[in-house]
Amino acid sequence: MQNLLKNLKAIFFDLDNVLVFSEEMHFKSWQEVVKQFGIDPNQLHFQNLIGIADSKQAQLLKTQFNVQEDANLLWELKRKSFSSLIQQGFTAPLGRNEFLSKVSQKFITGVVSSSGNHVIQEILSLEKITNFFKFVIGHEDCSKHKPDPLPYLKALEIARVEPHEALVVEDSMSGILAAQKAEIPVIGILKDQTPDQLLPNVKYFTSFNEVNHWLYG
Repeated sequence: MQNLLKNLKAIFFDLDNVLVFSEEMHFKSWQEVVKQFGIDPNQLHFQNLIGIADSKQAQLLKTQFNVQEDANLLWELKRKSFSSLIQQGFTAPLGRNEFLSKVSQKFITGVVSSSGNHVIQEILSLEKITNFFKFVIGHEDCSKHKPDPLPYLKALEIARVEPHEALVVEDSMSGILAAQKAEIPVIGILKDQTPDQLLPNVKYFTSFNEVNHWLYG
């Protein structure tokens, strides 16, 4: 821990179920989309949707339910549904704002998400946490997405730091694997994962208060 803090120059945060507890809203949005095509929304399984980019999820659902329309239409319908749902606000992990305020003054902080840039910016604005971050990497910024390491490799490039000088805060298996493939130390936030979605040798926390205590003692 001392070596990590000694070398630390940047912290990269996933968005969904890390900065905001939003995965349930994503799930509800996809349920609304499939319902428009006469599909029983109860056929969707929450755990299967966590950590998957919307573009890929749209294609998976198109194939699974033999939807004739283009996958991009499903993606756009989901985006509109989600944008409407998020206006009601989110539950935030305990201690989030205090932690972000603290680390943003000392480290290069960025959001690295598979969500579209417009969605990321909208959520950060609604939550009034935009100013805590130096940069945002969204779906449009990368040709490959988590669990591919490209998003985090791009974050390293933007921050101009080496992997051992950064820390990633993730929740999903795909996000953690992406960080590990980029050789960046990574910790997890616990929310909706099942035991089989937790990776060994990864330290998990239930709040940013716990992360703060772990990092600073």
